Amino acid sequence: MTMPSFGSATEGRQRSGPARTVPRRLRNRGTQKPTLSRTAEKSSNDIRSGIMRITKNTIETTPGPREWFTGAAYIDAIATPTGPSRVNASSVRFTPGARTAWHAHPNGQTIYVTEGIGLVQRRGAPIEVIRPGDRVFFDPGEEHWHGAAPTRFMSHLSMVDVDEKGNSATWGAHVGDEEYGAAPPI
Repeated sequence: MTMPSFGSATEGRQRSGPARTVPRRLRNRGTQKPTLSRTAEKSSNDIRSGIMRITKNTIETTPGPREWFTGAAYIDAIATPTGPSRVNASSVRFTPGARTAWHAHPNGQTIYVTEGIGLVQRRGAPIEVIRPGDRVFFDPGEEHWHGAAPTRFMSHLSMVDVDEKGNSATWGAHVGDEEYGAAPPI
């Protein structure tokens, strides 16, 4: 399959012939009155009952509990289990060298790295480096830890389904400095 060519950055800039006229719809752009969309014309009650729903965040950023983390980590709730949904999602920010303790999730966990460089390890496997855009899935009950590289911040989204009792994780021992120090170079 041949990919279409979009030309060079300068292609098409030199024009010959008569000057182009500005289309009527683009004339006097700065002087026209703005028009309201159908949604904006409705009352505020109609907007709330429309397709989009915005839930204003009233939950403050929470420092990660010392039982769960070595170093400083901060958690922002994104979604909490409500009604039939069992989804628990959080944005977690790790300072350099911060990491979780060993833990497992009853229904598994997906993390999606949004910025920085981190480390991840499942029990019995080598430590691996993770970067923005990487997704890591841990099987249900799989012991693992994750956190920032020694000299870099790292943020990720954490997504889990809680069990029927509302538990999202079982926490174990902290990852020691020697264990953490076995990470490959970043």
